[in-house]
Amino acid sequence: MVSKSFTEILQNSKQLFDSFFTSYTPKLFSPKTRITDACLYSLEAGGKRIRPIFVINSYFDSKDLPNSISEVNNHSVLLASLAVECIHTYSLIHDDLPAMDNDDTRRGKPTCHKQFDEATAILAGDTLNSLSFYLLSMIETNELHLIRDLIQILHKGAGMTGMIQGQMEDIEEEKNPSDTNKESKLHSIHEKKTGALIESSFLLGNRLRLDWKERESILSSYAKEIGLLFQITDDILDVEGNFAELGKTPGKDAKAGKLTYPGLFGMEKAKSLRKESVDKAISFAKQLPSLNHEFFLGLPKYIAERKN
Repeated sequence: MVSKSFTEILQNSKQLFDSFFTSYTPKLFSPKTRITDACLYSLEAGGKRIRPIFVINSYFDSKDLPNSISEVNNHSVLLASLAVECIHTYSLIHDDLPAMDNDDTRRGKPTCHKQFDEATAILAGDTLNSLSFYLLSMIETNELHLIRDLIQILHKGAGMTGMIQGQMEDIEEEKNPSDTNKESKLHSIHEKKTGALIESSFLLGNRLRLDWKERESILSSYAKEIGLLFQITDDILDVEGNFAELGKTPGKDAKAGKLTYPGLFGMEKAKSLRKESVDKAISFAKQLPSLNHEFFLGLPKYIAERKN
């Protein structure tokens, strides 16, 4: 079988997720209510579906990636990918709230609290948070501890020691900037706020494999580097991007006094750190015990060169 290019794998993976999403979500969000409308409004807002794509490609080798959901014998990986997208979408809904980052637009559309109201947005986020763990519980397996492990992986990335703690540290730093160890604080915020859920996405897909133990350690290192790269790029885009490409207001980090890579190191150094992160991620990708590396080798450059 001829190996697919990175672009082909990316498109194929997104198509798999979107097909599953379209066919499965009507069962989840029925009957129609204001809350289901708010959840679907945010879930259907678009986006790259990058975290579900991480789940899918940590499960399938590139040469075995199905072309359609009808070819997927085990839907566990699709349920796990949807669980991650629900968690991610909940985090965006809450992140946009006035008490947090106070954004009016997301992906070129009014944010959930602007389209509905703050109370509905909070409850929609709560709904998607709890729904993600329900989706993991729907995975059918005879393997002892699989569901427990999946729930713990997702909780580690999204819970109080991961994304939640990172968001808290970000808010605290914005309100009361630290005088020392700013580099360490910056790394801690981004490792938790952005990187932790990205790492969970990779590890969820991997945990569904029979050979998961062989790949877990190096995949974790790779995922951590991808999380760092993702956030450095986000920080750069907030300075250099525009609304048309970002789908949200640029320049908000500097105005809010947030701790960022360009803000702390300057743009030239931030871009140098981004290049170093790309190289490190590629180095980890080459160590992954898999027959096909197209996706993992191509991903760092794709993230570094993205425009939104």
